[in-house]
Amino acid sequence: MTWREDDNWKVVFPEQKIFLMKHHNWAFVAWDLARDRGWIQDNATLFHVDQHLDAAIDGAMVPGMLQAKGLKELSSLTESKLGNETIVGIDNFIWAGFARETIQTIVYVSPEHQDCLFDLEHHAQYLKEHLPKKRIEKLRGIRLDSVEMLEFAKENNLMNSYTEGHSLILDLDLDFFAFQSETESGHTCYILKDTEEIRRDLRSLRTMYSWDTITVALSPQDWYIGGPDNAEYVLKLFLEEFQVDLTQGRDWSVLEEKL
Repeated sequence: MTWREDDNWKVVFPEQKIFLMKHHNWAFVAWDLARDRGWIQDNATLFHVDQHLDAAIDGAMVPGMLQAKGLKELSSLTESKLGNETIVGIDNFIWAGFARETIQTIVYVSPEHQDCLFDLEHHAQYLKEHLPKKRIEKLRGIRLDSVEMLEFAKENNLMNSYTEGHSLILDLDLDFFAFQSETESGHTCYILKDTEEIRRDLRSLRTMYSWDTITVALSPQDWYIGGPDNAEYVLKLFLEEFQVDLTQGRDWSVLEEKL
């Protein structure tokens, strides 16, 4: 089945170390598989490029989060919906990865704003029964509004402390390339950015760093990217710019063979 029919659709391109998934909650599983394969080391730096921050910290509270191993056990902890303290979802998977020490530094590239992204005291209090304070104190990162701001930061050596000596993960949600608007009747809708702007950002992201792993979510819902047709169009642009042949995608279970 294609991603349009299969809500759990996800494929991997092992040679390019690229994971594609219909819904973003699966990203934390992909990071674990990448670590198991040796593509990334512990405590990687995550570049999260998304219309949304997905920064809900209750992903670190999910029962079994620290004990789960492998694709099957990790898959049992997640569902493609908004998450909570019992399930890893599409808005709290980043903190699931932080809890499992696959990631440690987070570079958010998103127009969404949130005051307490790196409020360590707040996080330590909220998660005091789930993560040691010394772990939470290792959280580092920055939020930037756009790919252009990320380019500026890199060109001016503002990213070095976040990237040097760390594995680098590009985590892209295709809904980053849509923006909220209104119909003539006043209803909210999501419209894609100009094609050349999308291509420019994709090219910039592809060449910005030598990524150790790339995770990409389609998020095809109307209220994220504007519907499956928009998702299919941006996916086509991604595949072209990153030179990925969708027909070569493999089931994620292939990564556990011969381990």
